[in-house]
Amino acid sequence: MSGGIHMPASAFFTGSYDYRLVALSVAISVIAAYVALDIAGRLTIARGKPQLMWLSSGAIAMGTGIWAMHYVGMEAFHLPVLVRYDWPTIVVSLLAAIFASAVALFFVSRPTMGSSRTIVGSLFMGGGIAAMHYIGMKAMRLPAMCIYSPGLVAVSVLLAIGTSFVALRLIFSFRENSAAWGWRKFGASVIMGLAIPIMHYVGMAAVSFASTSFIQGSLSHAVSVSAVGLACITVATLVILGLVLLTSVIDRRFSQQRAESQLQLQTIFDKMTEGIIVMGRDGRIIASNKTASQIFSIPGKATFFMSVANQHDAFTLEGVPVPPNQGPAARALCGDFVQSHEFVFRHKATGRIDIREITTALIGGKRREQDKIILTSRDTTERRRVDEARIRLAAIVESSDDAIIGKDAQGIVTSWNRGAEKIFGYSAEEMVGLSITRLLPPDREREEDEILARILRDESVDRFDTTRKTKDGHIIHVSLTISPIKDASGKVVGASKIARDITETRNLERQLHQSQKMEAIGQLTGGIAHDFNNLLGVILGNLDLLELLVTDDEVALRRVHAAQKASMRSADLTRRLLAFSRKDALRPTSTLLGDAIQNVIEFAARALGPDITITSHLDPSLPPVFVDVAGLESALLNIAVNARDAMPKGGSLTISAQLIKLEATDPPVQAGELKEGSYAKVSLSDTGHGMSREVLEHVFEPFFTTKSADQGTGLGLAMVYGFVKQSGGTVRIDSELGYGTTVSLYLPLVDPESHAQYASPVDGRVLSAKRGGSVLSVLVVDDAEELREITVAYVTMMGYTAFEAKDGASALEVLARHGEIDLIVTDILMPGGMNGAELAQRVLKSHPAIKVIYCSGFHPGALERRSMPLVDGPLLRKPYQRAEFSAMILQVMGRESTNS
Repeated sequence: MSGGIHMPASAFFTGSYDYRLVALSVAISVIAAYVALDIAGRLTIARGKPQLMWLSSGAIAMGTGIWAMHYVGMEAFHLPVLVRYDWPTIVVSLLAAIFASAVALFFVSRPTMGSSRTIVGSLFMGGGIAAMHYIGMKAMRLPAMCIYSPGLVAVSVLLAIGTSFVALRLIFSFRENSAAWGWRKFGASVIMGLAIPIMHYVGMAAVSFASTSFIQGSLSHAVSVSAVGLACITVATLVILGLVLLTSVIDRRFSQQRAESQLQLQTIFDKMTEGIIVMGRDGRIIASNKTASQIFSIPGKATFFMSVANQHDAFTLEGVPVPPNQGPAARALCGDFVQSHEFVFRHKATGRIDIREITTALIGGKRREQDKIILTSRDTTERRRVDEARIRLAAIVESSDDAIIGKDAQGIVTSWNRGAEKIFGYSAEEMVGLSITRLLPPDREREEDEILARILRDESVDRFDTTRKTKDGHIIHVSLTISPIKDASGKVVGASKIARDITETRNLERQLHQSQKMEAIGQLTGGIAHDFNNLLGVILGNLDLLELLVTDDEVALRRVHAAQKASMRSADLTRRLLAFSRKDALRPTSTLLGDAIQNVIEFAARALGPDITITSHLDPSLPPVFVDVAGLESALLNIAVNARDAMPKGGSLTISAQLIKLEATDPPVQAGELKEGSYAKVSLSDTGHGMSREVLEHVFEPFFTTKSADQGTGLGLAMVYGFVKQSGGTVRIDSELGYGTTVSLYLPLVDPESHAQYASPVDGRVLSAKRGGSVLSVLVVDDAEELREITVAYVTMMGYTAFEAKDGASALEVLARHGEIDLIVTDILMPGGMNGAELAQRVLKSHPAIKVIYCSGFHPGALERRSMPLVDGPLLRKPYQRAEFSAMILQVMGRESTNS
């Protein structure tokens, strides 16, 4: 209030308003309200000292603004007298405004703002504002007395309280608004800013100024407010409000940044797969992330960790129980911390078992009671399983007999197991880091490029059979299975190779193929020899008959003898072929190998010559073998002669005999040549030039020879092969060019229960062609007409009555027409659906007195293998001559005579 005109006493002053200052007072009020709304948000999120700081600074700023609005409003009212102000009273009014603001901000900083709390707060705040107003009026010093209208005073106080109620609700509603600016916030500040001046100007209207002759109150502290002073008050107020608002904005920005960082940290904290628990020194859980809450079943409310830990049983990795007071949390509370220690936890309620890696650490505070303990729990169950699976896989790979090799996209070896070392001879140190082409033979150098090209196309190589070179230079057969190795993006970065050594399998397959081939050749050869025997029988029979006709012609007789000699040589060749095909008759007996080998050595010493040294290594405890001794000696001599031819400049021949036991893994058993058990092994080793692999594949074939035409027939080893096979054994040859040859015979031992002796002819005395006054009748049965005619001629020349038939059916017809038949001479293998053995069985059922002689190029054992009925009578081997035939007839009929 301002003025300077002297008025008469007891007159009432009439004042007027400077509306510019009124507008300024309203603007200050709006700004103060906006600052109050902004500070409310800072009070809400602040705690402790920062909250007290914001409460103090906010109260000062808001109170100063209200107070400045009040005094600017008072200065806007002009009286016709000079008005001074008692500054101590002014200070009291300022403190009243600050107190009212502090009360308002305190109430809005509370978590809740109910109606009762709002009413109490508005009473304090409104009363403070009213007090500020009327205390400020009391500070006026002028020659007049203030006369108040009680009604308007009451209205002003109620307006102050109502304005405070609205202000508190607005401030509380905007305290969660984190934005520094907003239209709602501005609108609220305008409402508050207008409400407070209304109360002020109502209060001003409640007073009347009655002039007096003296100035009311002491003037010792009275001061007048000039325009400059008013400007200073306004500027100072705006500066204070601006500084507080700026501080609030800056703090809000930093708070937002802190909140964002805290949110990020909290998100990271909650998203971490490791469980994290923060405990106080008393064991109370202060904080825990979601993973820890799930692992340890931590309730939402604060609790002690030990109560949570008691929900689980803890064990060491070895299965030793861990008492609760020895668990990692209990130890940490006692100052004993663990680092990456694994425990096994079993949830008591669910039985779930986890393996967890626990780490505990101390977080130091300013005081010891403020120390915190952090516990981290990492689930290592899956990692343990993966590690154990990896260890098992690595053990499987390392212990595999197959070569398991890793290589990169350029073919450089990255891993090498023991199987690879065993197969190829190189250690891992010798191969890792080098190219896989080190294993390629010269003829396979381009093969690896083709394999890598397929791998880079994401193709697999499955069971690819090829050859590789070992460290010592040997070539082995391997079967390869190769698969691509890809990185996380699916790019092929290498290959995994499994190589299996199939060298032995290939050898067994080759041996089996050779055995099957030899069997086929033997069957073919035996069939040819059988047919050839029939032809030789015709030739020899006719030569015998021709010999009787030219006994007086010396020249013709010499020709006949030459033809007979050639035929006998042919018969010997046929017997060799039959021996190869295992269809020749053998007479196996219990034979001591030492004696048989010594006989061969004595004979071979003269046959091989002085340039070849013969040594022997014989096991004296070797049990006897069940073989034809003549066949054995012939076979050994054949091998010795071949050894001599392989050593034209001399050398040595070593003959050894030992007892061996064959198991399922031995090559002869795997190839199906022999069964498991004990055998005698006779080996002949020479130091000759050896044989190539190509020669070895054909060495047992009849007529195959590497010698010149005048040095061999190619039947020597074929006869050996046939003899050993027929004896129940096998023969194997190991040879290498330049290093000599070893021929090994595997022979069966004597087993009396499983070997029966072949029947031998029974001698009988010669009897006449007549029996009981009548001529003997003989029925000749053979499908070969020429051979049948010869046999009929032999029978007739002996003075017997001869009948003939071409097969079994016609023989039965002859027997039906001529009942008195004493002897049947029958071929065994015949067409027509009935062989000779079956014919004999049918005849003997109805005529048991008839005798039977069988004729065949095969021995009885070979006939049994053809599923023939048992040949239980004497066998006449084809080709036979007249003398052999006659002797057999006389022996059979003589035995009958003796028995009778």
